Amino acid sequence: MAANQVTVATPGPAGPTGLIYEGAWTLGDVYQVRDLIRYTDNNLYVCNTQHTATNPNNPTLDTSVWTIFINADDAYQWATKAQFTLIGDSVGNTGYSALHQALQSKNWASLTTDAVRNDTNTGDVDYSAKSWAVGGTEVTTTSARGAAKEWATTTGGQVDTSEYSAKEYAQGSVLAAGGSSKNWAQLSTTPSTTATDASAKEWATGVSTHKNEGSAKDWAVYTAGDVRGASAGSMSSKEWAVGVLGRGVAGEGSAKDWATRTGATVDNSDYSSKEFAIGTTASTGGSAKDWAVYTSGDVRGGSSGDMSAKEWAVGVQGRGVANEGSSKDWSTRLAATVDNAEYSAKEYAIGTTATSSKTYATKVDGAVTGSDFSSKAWAIGGTNVTSTSSRGAAKEWATTTGAAVDTSEYSAKEYATGSTVATGSSKEWATNAGSAEVQSGQGYSSKAYAQDTGNNIGSAKDWAVLATQVASTDWSSKSYAQDTSNNIGSSKDWAIKTSAIVNSVDGSAKAWAVGGTGVTDTASKGAAKEWAVEVSGTVDGTSYSAKEYALGTQASTGGSSKSWAQDTDQVNGASTNDRSAKNWAQGASMTGATLGGSSKDWAQTAEDSQVNGSEYSAKHYAAKSSASAAGAAAASISMAIALG
Repeated sequence: MAANQVTVATPGPAGPTGLIYEGAWTLGDVYQVRDLIRYTDNNLYVCNTQHTATNPNNPTLDTSVWTIFINADDAYQWATKAQFTLIGDSVGNTGYSALHQALQSKNWASLTTDAVRNDTNTGDVDYSAKSWAVGGTEVTTTSARGAAKEWATTTGGQVDTSEYSAKEYAQGSVLAAGGSSKNWAQLSTTPSTTATDASAKEWATGVSTHKNEGSAKDWAVYTAGDVRGASAGSMSSKEWAVGVLGRGVAGEGSAKDWATRTGATVDNSDYSSKEFAIGTTASTGGSAKDWAVYTSGDVRGGSSGDMSAKEWAVGVQGRGVANEGSSKDWSTRLAATVDNAEYSAKEYAIGTTATSSKTYATKVDGAVTGSDFSSKAWAIGGTNVTSTSSRGAAKEWATTTGAAVDTSEYSAKEYATGSTVATGSSKEWATNAGSAEVQSGQGYSSKAYAQDTGNNIGSAKDWAVLATQVASTDWSSKSYAQDTSNNIGSSKDWAIKTSAIVNSVDGSAKAWAVGGTGVTDTASKGAAKEWAVEVSGTVDGTSYSAKEYALGTQASTGGSSKSWAQDTDQVNGASTNDRSAKNWAQGASMTGATLGGSSKDWAQTAEDSQVNGSEYSAKHYAAKSSASAAGAAAASISMAIALG
């Protein structure tokens, strides 16, 4: 006969009386066989023997009087027994309630104050998806742990007592982390601990003395002393060009000082081009201007009796001094000797002091008397006067060029503008631009010191703009400022060169900032920009950028923060069974003994489907509790119907 079908047949004899539901068991009531009651333990019992209810024969004590009909307490316990409380039901089953399984699922999803405990509450198992995602007790700031959020955003300290978050490595300020990308880009002072170098900004414009070097800006314009951090005597391009720090230091001095300083030496031993040209400092040996026109005494810096060309021509300083006197005095002075011994040509000609006569005035073919000669002879030359040792006419002393006047000395004109004087004429000291010194061992002309570029003497112009080494010893201000062809490491190269290491020493500020030869993809290096955003590989052959650690996909990083947070399959670079926080929370392929199930699996895996190969979800236990409760209700209804 098929189930749930009714067969109508001829009625047979009536069967025994059915069960009669009497409600709650009541002390003192008389119960008949087949009476059904609900005892205080919420179970239903059927009466086996007529009796009057007493405490000794209540349903839980006297099984000869009562037989359990429906154990409602079993269903109640399987549904609502407190968390961590083991159930042992009336038919020998043991386990934990649906309430326990639901609370455990909740703990696996959201508990942050402790680890999730095992079913018996005797030990920790692991931490919830929320703890691993955003942090919790024993996960936050705990060795070898740390939540995905903390690994992504924690600043000011370590995540797991030893390592720092992607955000700290990107823009943090904890010194022990080794310096964030932000600090390596712009920190304006050298960190006091764990520092290995200064930032790109510090190398470009800072004042750090780190590694005894100095910033590109200092090497270009610093004028308050030696470049900060550099060795003594190391000064900026600007200082070498227009500064004053090298004054009084042997072998130093700026290009400006060597060109224009007056009144003192540049380097404690020599003077500027301007001082040699028009200066008044005695220790120069006399400026070109003094040797030409000074009339207030001996030329400043010259020997006693050394006077200017002008003084020898028209001055009065030599009057009354033996063997001296100007050309003018020797020509025209009247009524007195010129040098305390002799008289002027005019005096000898028309004066009243000397024995003057026409002979003394005009004789040019020999001495007038003894060894004396006429005014004319002394004025314009004559026998035994012209080209004669210790003699020479006034005209010859004034104008003779190309040879000595008296076989040893030269005329005023020769000393002024000639080219025969061994010590150099005023004109030569002013304008000579030849390849040789004006006077051997004494130096070059004012013009050569000012602008000559062909003799490797180091003129002011050379020190300013020469593209090759100046005097084969050093480079000009222009070369140090912007030269890119001589590998001398100019300010411009240190600022922007990216095609090669500057001067075979290091990368430029731009190379350290955005990349360049010798910095990009180079062991232990890498630019600030590459450490921040490079996602196509490692930065220095070993480590990856902050962006790669934050959201990249390269497996060899061990997995980025983004991957650990949300990858829907195995995290790139992780171990075989490692999954992201999102997968542990809601993944759809986590069931089975290997992975053990996500929070979502433990909450809603279908009834009778195991989550980890041995246990079931909260949904399973809830469904079982519901079915048990429904069965109990159905049984109660059936009994009620049966009992009328």
